[in-house]
Amino acid sequence: MTTPQVPVDVEPYGADVQAPEPAPDEKRKEPSAATVLVDLALERYDFGCTEDGEPFAIPLPAGHVVRTLRGGRTSLRAELARAYRDRTGKIAGQQALADALLVLEGEAQDRDPQPVHLRVGEHRGAVWIDLGDADEHAVRVDPSGWEVVGRGSVPVLFRRTALTAALPVPVPGGDLGELWSLLNVAADDRPLVLAWLVAALADPAIPHPVLALLGEQGTGKSTACRTVVQLVDPSPVPLRKAPKDADGWVTAAAGSWVVGLDNLSTVPDWLSDTLCRAVTGDGDVRRQLYTDNGLAVFAFRRALVLNGIDLGALRSDLADRTIVVNLDVIDERSRLTERQLDAAWSAAWPRIFGALLAEVAGVLARRPSVRLGSSPRMADFAVIVAALDELHDTTALAAYADQARNMAADAVTADPFLAALADHGQRFEGTAAELRTLLVPLDEKGRAPLGWPKSARAVTSLVKRSAPALRKLGWTVTETTSRTRTVVWLLDPPREGRETSPATPTTPAPALFSQVSAPQAAQRGAGHAGQRAGSADSEDLHDPHLDLQHLHPSADVTAGQRRNAGHAGVAGDISRPSQVATCPECGEALNRPGSLTRCRPNHRTEIPA
Repeated sequence: MTTPQVPVDVEPYGADVQAPEPAPDEKRKEPSAATVLVDLALERYDFGCTEDGEPFAIPLPAGHVVRTLRGGRTSLRAELARAYRDRTGKIAGQQALADALLVLEGEAQDRDPQPVHLRVGEHRGAVWIDLGDADEHAVRVDPSGWEVVGRGSVPVLFRRTALTAALPVPVPGGDLGELWSLLNVAADDRPLVLAWLVAALADPAIPHPVLALLGEQGTGKSTACRTVVQLVDPSPVPLRKAPKDADGWVTAAAGSWVVGLDNLSTVPDWLSDTLCRAVTGDGDVRRQLYTDNGLAVFAFRRALVLNGIDLGALRSDLADRTIVVNLDVIDERSRLTERQLDAAWSAAWPRIFGALLAEVAGVLARRPSVRLGSSPRMADFAVIVAALDELHDTTALAAYADQARNMAADAVTADPFLAALADHGQRFEGTAAELRTLLVPLDEKGRAPLGWPKSARAVTSLVKRSAPALRKLGWTVTETTSRTRTVVWLLDPPREGRETSPATPTTPAPALFSQVSAPQAAQRGAGHAGQRAGSADSEDLHDPHLDLQHLHPSADVTAGQRRNAGHAGVAGDISRPSQVATCPECGEALNRPGSLTRCRPNHRTEIPA
């Protein structure tokens, strides 16, 4: 019996045999958007962090304008998003960008901190100025001159903000006369304005005085202030209103090298302190956004220019750091329209900028040989003024000294307590409480006038803050501590023809802000003019070698007469004793009998009583 055949499905020989379907986890995964963004960034940028800990990216190859990892249009975020679109044809999500930037921030924090400059930087004796253009040009200035340098040859790093605008490419052979034809500044004040402009470009590391352009309505204050800002650090907002508080100031000042404040009417105490800190070096620490304990650090020094009709009497510490320029009223027949001014400025700007760079180069060449007879509070700026005086045969240094003395007098007379002290006109020695009791003009109810120090501690604070200004006017201000640890003040007003006091020099010394060149200093012997200079801080103006301390505010002597006498800022001759003690080692006159005194760091001698 035949068995029935059961059909069997058999694939023909050579037929394709399909592999089994792989498991889902064995499929090849595409890189995430965050991974692609990180890879793109590492291909195109190097990374680092500032000295304040802020991470940044440096474009490759050989870029010098950094991109911050946080921020607005100048940050790395927008460039990465565009590069991702070019690479993948897709749009990177917000979360992918945030994740990628967090990884890149870690890359940046692993690098050593580097200095990053805003508009102006210094490297090995040369000044570098960021032009702020799209091609990332910079200007190199050294004692031999200046040149425009392209990307790849700039050894310093710059950062830009939303307040950074482009400077023009400078043109050689310009004349600063074009600047003065557009800037309403009197001829006598032009050397000081030029010194401020040169200092703002020549050395970003020194304190720069506040340039105050004052005048009544119709003097072109805002136009002059805008022109000064645009010449050094142009901005889409060259002038801004005064901040409402210290926090607002940090925000306003962090984004530009030159800060212009428009139309100030008064300078309150908090703003006065804030401006002083910005001159010498400001800083702030805040909580970083979207964190519980992260910190954001702000540290900067700025060049400041402001304008107003009348700021009133400035506090003595701000007055020491301010140059005041009073603008003349512009005749209506000579007034130009805004359109005419803009056209003239646009045409002359490259030439004026080139002429200013030539002045910077000249100061860099001359500055090493300048020696001040004695150093004011803004000593570095005074050296630049002295160098410009030598270059142009001007007397801006003497004018700067006269202005410092006049502003000190204004600061003293504006305070009711100090004005009462000046009216008292007698030598005082005692505690702050005794001084307050002596001077307070009580009313019929036994109350002190408004604005009077409310306590002895307030008197001490006021006298300490005003001591530099008082010394500039010839006062002797000395603070000592008694055996009971009580502070005792000695306040002695200036008097015509009185005998030499402990603060009065016994030999003619170079006047404050006078200058001599290095060869002249060498001829006069070691330790004479340059080494005899006092401290750069005005609190040290009680040095017996500073002639300016012995000026009497009522002395009627012109600046020209003082210059002819060879002592800028000295009002008349000072009577001196015919016989004084001298150091047996160097012959220096000494004036503190009965005490162990150093006339030089290595000279000690007992002066007989």
